Amino acid sequence: KLRRAKVVSAEPLEISLDGSDEIRKAWADETMVGPCETGDDVVVNVEALDLGLGSGGFDVVHVNLTRGLAGEGSASEHVMKLNYTSLQHPVGTIERETGTGPGDPVPVLAIGLHGHLAPAAWAAAENGAGEIGYIQTGGGALPGAFSRDVKTLLDRGLLVGHVTAGPAYGGKD
Repeated sequence: KLRRAKVVSAEPLEISLDGSDEIRKAWADETMVGPCETGDDVVVNVEALDLGLGSGGFDVVHVNLTRGLAGEGSASEHVMKLNYTSLQHPVGTIERETGTGPGDPVPVLAIGLHGHLAPAAWAAAENGAGEIGYIQTGGGALPGAFSRDVKTLLDRGLLVGHVTAGPAYGGKD
């Protein structure tokens, strides 16, 4: 369910729903909706937070009414993610970026839940698996940039690559 809100803090992103003094945490995928600044009028999806779902504990910015449609977009890509939704957008493909030839082999973890990624990457490193990559699918959060675990594991060298597949988007390597 979508609700109007006002940004009360840009870092960390916090909003106040219209007609409420309650301060709520929020998240915005800036590549899709552009940046949010204090005082901006936004539309947020409040469903997951209102239902108490997931571990995020925040609302998701759907559109920034103050800054307009400032998401980056792309004029050159042609593969769509989130097809036939108001948030469909083009993405690059690994084949287009790196060519179609095989690269160096890299072990990839096959895990059922995103929450298993950090312990599995640690276990692989402890057991000498070498460099590993992660293919994020649509089983959890769809934006690749959303995962704090992926960022931490990449920063610590426990992952060397992160790509997305299916409806997930925003992998880096």
